[in-house]
Amino acid sequence: QKHANDFPVLALIARDILAIPGTSISVERLFSSSKHTLSDARSSMTAESASKTITTKEWLKKGFGYEVHYLDNVRILLDTK
Repeated sequence: QKHANDFPVLALIARDILAIPGTSISVERLFSSSKHTLSDARSSMTAESASKTITTKEWLKKGFGYEVHYLDNVRILLDTK
């Protein structure tokens, strides 16, 4: 802050970088929640499938996709024997 007037761009960069905490609670939560997704029962998942699954789970938690009707054109056929 002392030299912010002399180096305004550097001061902005420093402010942005130094404002980032060393560890983020959201990252720790993500790792915690991923242990449920990447269990022994799902050990055959590829890294790509696991990444997509965890990302989708987090998006749904945040409300992305709200009011999107994914199953509008899906019909379940019942066996009537």
